[in-house]
Amino acid sequence: MPSDQEVIAQVLAGQTDAYALLVSRYERLARAAAIRIVRDSHAADDVAQEAFVAAFKTLSSLRDRSSFAGWLLGIVRRRAATALKNDRRRRSIGGDLNARTPAAAPPSSEMLELLEFVEQLPDQERVVIGLKHFQGCSVQEIAEITGRPVGTVTKQLSRARQRLHDWLTQEHHKHERIQRS
Repeated sequence: MPSDQEVIAQVLAGQTDAYALLVSRYERLARAAAIRIVRDSHAADDVAQEAFVAAFKTLSSLRDRSSFAGWLLGIVRRRAATALKNDRRRRSIGGDLNARTPAAAPPSSEMLELLEFVEQLPDQERVVIGLKHFQGCSVQEIAEITGRPVGTVTKQLSRARQRLHDWLTQEHHKHERIQRS
């Protein structure tokens, strides 16, 4: 399995079809980052797609090819924030233009909370968590994709899971204290 750096080199060398591999690797992670901001699955799909197109068009500007995932997530966050702002503006000016389109069920508050915590992880940990739990990659596959040793990936996954566990536990205790008051 080629690393992100190898795939990017292929794309920049003219093998543009290779970009589909990057899309398949990071589509769920991009969508999860978008849905945390826009809170609508259809809008998140649009944002993720726009972000992949924008990343493809500006791929040659990426200096550190090993940081593709973090760079892409930055594009997703900016696009999602813009989409959210435009949607609010559109609703305030002319009402909801999509009122006749059935809306997808909004993500649960628990899912949004988890996605917010995932977004707070350092880039390296966010990427390995996304590849493992959103894309279903094995540790070996993550190591190949990111160009990192298996041991490093394992440590990053462990650290990320521990951080998420700690944050969720703190949040749970906070909610319990509020309910008792």
